[in-house]
Formats: sequence, structure tokens, C-alpha cells
Amino acid sequence: MIGKCLRMAVIWVVTVVVLVACSARSEPTATFDPENQKEYGVNGIYLGQNVKEAMDILKPTKADFMDMVTRQSYTVEQMAQGAGDAVMGMLLVDQTQMMIKVHKGELTSIMLGGVPREDVQKFKTYRGLAMFDSARQLEKLYGKGKDEQEVVYEGSKYIANFGLVNNQVAWFRFDRKSSS
Repeated sequence: MIGKCLRMAVIWVVTVVVLVACSARSEPTATFDPENQKEYGVNGIYLGQNVKEAMDILKPTKADFMDMVTRQSYTVEQMAQGAGDAVMGMLLVDQTQMMIKVHKGELTSIMLGGVPREDVQKFKTYRGLAMFDSARQLEKLYGKGKDEQEVVYEGSKYIANFGLVNNQVAWFRFDRKSSS
């Protein structure tokens, strides 16, 4: 009887571990999921994430944050606690400038462009798209988008824009849609 209970307990634990491991998977699905907020991110940061967690991942060399309305400066710790309504951040990550917007402690916009060619592999989207990748690679990873020069992908809460120059990704921007 004890052996049977022990065997059932081991099977149950193994089942739970496998289910947790499968659900914690951080790799993208086979196709772009416009409702998955992690699809709207780069370098492990994504829309809806707390700004403190994002800064811990990015480790910017320099970061300046200012409210776009009041012009008040904010620290990451203040924003992580929910301070500021419309805070814009200018980050320097290695040689690359990144802009983010923060509302009530969460990332609401991530903009990236002007990545030096030697750093493109450091700045990939969740799906693995890098700056200077071809329009064909963009379509392969994200599917057919709207428009041709500024390719747009939308979910109910988020929107992704990819700018193409000479058939290559030159910039991208991920935004939370306004709830109006």
C-alpha cells in the first residue's frame, strides 16, 4: 500500500514538474501571437513589464527619464513604484540609443533604431528579428503585415511597427494601444 502511494506521489510530482516547465517556456510559438505581450519586445524586455525589471535586464550605460508633461525627472525606482504619468526614457545600451515610455511603472513603448552594424545581434526581438534583417525575414518571422515601408502588426492591446529602408529593417517600435 505504501509503495503504491509513493509511486502515485512520484508520478504526480513528475507530472506537475513537466507541466510547469512547459508553461514557463520563454521561446516564441511557431507563428506571431498578436495577443502575447512578450511578442512586443526586444532583448528580453517587453510591453507591460515593470521598468525596474526591464532596466535590470538591459543594464543601460546611461538612462535619463523625464515626464513629457511636467518635465520632472524620475529615477527607475520612482517609476517602478508607479510615479509619473507620461515618462519618456532615453537609454544608451552599449553604443545604441533606445527610447522607452513608462506609465505607472510599466513599459508602454519601446523604440529602437540606429543600431551600429556590429551590435545588431545584441538587439533582437522576441522572435529573433535583428536590425538590417530583410523584409523577407520580417515576413518569415511575423507573417504578412499591413503596408510595405512601415509594416504594422496589431493585437487588441499592442501594436508593432517595423520601418523598412532598402528592403531592410531600419527601426522598430512597439506600443501599447491607447484605451480610448
